[in-house]
Amino acid sequence: MALLCGGVTFLTVSCENEMEQMDMKATSSQNKVSLATGHDKFALKLPTDAGPISENLRNAIVGEAVAPSECYNTQFVAVQRKYAAPLVADPIAFGNYSLYTQVNQLYSIYFDRGEQYFGVEGEYTQLVNKRERELAKFWNMPNEITVNGQHGATLDNREAIADVFENFGVGVTSREQAYAIADEFLADNAKSPLLPESPYFSLDGFATSYDQLIVIGDGLVQMVSESGVEADIVWTGILAHEWAHQIQFKNSGKWYPNGGAASDPSEDTRYTELEADFLAAYYMTHKRGATYNSKRVEQFFNLFFQIGDCGFASPGHHGTPAQRMAAAQLGFGLADSAQKQGHIMSIEEAHQYFVANVGKIVTPATVYVP
Repeated sequence: MALLCGGVTFLTVSCENEMEQMDMKATSSQNKVSLATGHDKFALKLPTDAGPISENLRNAIVGEAVAPSECYNTQFVAVQRKYAAPLVADPIAFGNYSLYTQVNQLYSIYFDRGEQYFGVEGEYTQLVNKRERELAKFWNMPNEITVNGQHGATLDNREAIADVFENFGVGVTSREQAYAIADEFLADNAKSPLLPESPYFSLDGFATSYDQLIVIGDGLVQMVSESGVEADIVWTGILAHEWAHQIQFKNSGKWYPNGGAASDPSEDTRYTELEADFLAAYYMTHKRGATYNSKRVEQFFNLFFQIGDCGFASPGHHGTPAQRMAAAQLGFGLADSAQKQGHIMSIEEAHQYFVANVGKIVTPATVYVP
């Protein structure tokens, strides 16, 4: 049973299938690695109060492309496969995959409200805190958004695991029972070199209206960085993208009264994801934003290219690599060509610019072969 699939709007690829089957299909027509299992030992209740959740990168990444296409794999796919193969080969890690990811998601959303750190050793905490302050000022959203780091280490934390099962565990009625389950987690961790060290267990990247929260996992940043994008650009780009989803939540009634793509509801996800790429790149380029100069432009274009997908027929399709890069290029061009470099467009002005230009992003001309 997939976390939050059913109680809320969860924009993902093959969400139910992900948690029911494990399949490592990787054909030339796919830009994904399918990774899931239904053999978990414990059951979790599905919370229904998290509100809309957008851009769960785990489920956009860990799924199955549903149609052949001329879309091409990125280096990010090779990185995914590198870490997926040993995970599938390890029966303990394999059997615990979906349960562990659910626990980490629930902990990130509902319980982790202490002092945050970013990176396995906290090495990116200063950077993320700086970007968080910048984004709040840039989009005029002071003290509105909470940003959490997600870590594999949480799944080695007895208290954290017990928190989740005490509140969401099916049939769990006491802290003692929750501790007993946590102890089984720790015992399994000791038996497997991949539990919870594999980056797949901290692969989340999403925004939710619950507590206006953004979650970014160490594993996600690690895997994207290994695809050739500098880590500071990964952190900045993903945070800026998720922040854009918070802007969309805030303005959804006005911007998307009939869905993101009113003429074709199946394209809603792609529409909002491409707008988030656009808004992120606008901030990343702007002289009062992250101020990335021309020497680093190709890096963040590559970031959005790497996380594209080829699941055209899926309601969770986020945009092809070429389309996502084109959306980032649109945001870059808007900031870079502005006559008044110090002027920041209002959120509404930026949205209207995207609406007027989105057709340039999704045309066949955006096909790109790396």
